Amino acid sequence: MKDNHYDVIIIGAGLSGLSAATRLGMFGKKVLLLEKHYVVGGLNSFYAKGGKKFDVGLHALTNFPSEYSGKKSPLLKLCRQLRIPYESLDLQPQSFSKISFAEQTLKFNNDFDFFISEVEAHFPSSIEAFSNLLKMMEEFPAYSTDAKELSTRKILKNSGIDPLLAEMLLCPTCYYGSARSNDIDFPTFVMLFDAIFKQGLARPTRGIRAILDPLCNKLKELGVERRMNCSVKKLHFKNDRIEEVELESGESITSEQVISTCGAIETESMLGTPEDKKFNAEVGQFTIIESIAVIKGNPKDYDWKETVVFFNDSETFHYQCPDDYVDIRSGVICIPENYQSDSDNKEFKLRITHPANFQKWDGLTKDSYIQKKRDYEEKIFKNGLNYIANSKFSLNSFSENILVRDTFTPKTVKRFTSHENGTLYGSPTKTRDGSTLFKNLFLAGTDQGYIGIVGAMLGGIAIANNRILRSN
Repeated sequence: MKDNHYDVIIIGAGLSGLSAATRLGMFGKKVLLLEKHYVVGGLNSFYAKGGKKFDVGLHALTNFPSEYSGKKSPLLKLCRQLRIPYESLDLQPQSFSKISFAEQTLKFNNDFDFFISEVEAHFPSSIEAFSNLLKMMEEFPAYSTDAKELSTRKILKNSGIDPLLAEMLLCPTCYYGSARSNDIDFPTFVMLFDAIFKQGLARPTRGIRAILDPLCNKLKELGVERRMNCSVKKLHFKNDRIEEVELESGESITSEQVISTCGAIETESMLGTPEDKKFNAEVGQFTIIESIAVIKGNPKDYDWKETVVFFNDSETFHYQCPDDYVDIRSGVICIPENYQSDSDNKEFKLRITHPANFQKWDGLTKDSYIQKKRDYEEKIFKNGLNYIANSKFSLNSFSENILVRDTFTPKTVKRFTSHENGTLYGSPTKTRDGSTLFKNLFLAGTDQGYIGIVGAMLGGIAIANNRILRSN
């Protein structure tokens, strides 16, 4: 057999690709992992600026093992599947987080009963309807590959809960996993509701490297070949099988199976597929801008107690591609050093995220792009301070304590994910079982429909298990 022939070629070294490669390597498969960039992780990676290290993507690790989830916790499941000791993640649970809409606020932590008490206190007329909604979600087969992609907004509207409560529930789930404008498909909503509220949020002490490093080390131990700065130019096919993978370098390689984690639309572009082989995916539109500041001192110095704040300036949730460069009416604030920890930090980070318009940012010249980022950084920080409880510093005094700051835009998302329009969550159309009209080509990752760090990793594992290992 030729040296350049593999059992499985995996395109993309994001979390789903890394997890699939690790799982397959455990069972002796000859695997080649291709990544077009010089770092692994996709948008869940890290970089350095001004001597400071920044996580990209990781606000929170959902599915924190709780009394609710027990040994069935998705996070514990993926640790078992990848043989990563759970303790090595060194997780810090959140202090508390909140959803802030106009004059209404709901707090939550990793105790689901506390969140229920918040709903009861602020929306007493919705207690029965909310209880019925919870029962309905428990009975819904959200994790099934055949789950129907229903409109959550419609379901919440018909549930009988207070309209404002419905809007507030949409906010965290959309920001952590929806490719749809002002809505989220119901299976994803149920999974994320469980992950965020019933189980909870945590963060590894070392950030995303606590996940990436063990995976990369395991790949090396297992003999999985990984090529960085290696782009795929074209997938050649004959009838219903991928015959050859052509690299940008001109090299051609072959394999029995191919897993693509770069998205349905993006995989189609590599195929140049005829109409009868299309994936029935649509181009996504939703993307973000995020401004990050490294601030001198400790969050306690500012009397900031929240871990994550989901906010909206009115009673109607704004979640769509804006007409302007950025929509500051809604967003997410994360203070990574406000997870529960014994350390007394001398500096900390503030991260603020908003919806953004890829076409606007992509159309700027280099100089205009740099200036526009600076302009919006000021607006984003000034607006965000309004949503942090007991914020006693003016923007000027706050700015004086910033050590380093940076902003990534939809163009950054496009560069590190290759998603058309720099979409954060890919196509609104998902393929949960990973199948395509090609017998040996499977989709994993964002367009598989399993969202977040835990979801992406479990999605890659599922494709490895169900589509390759169990089919042999």
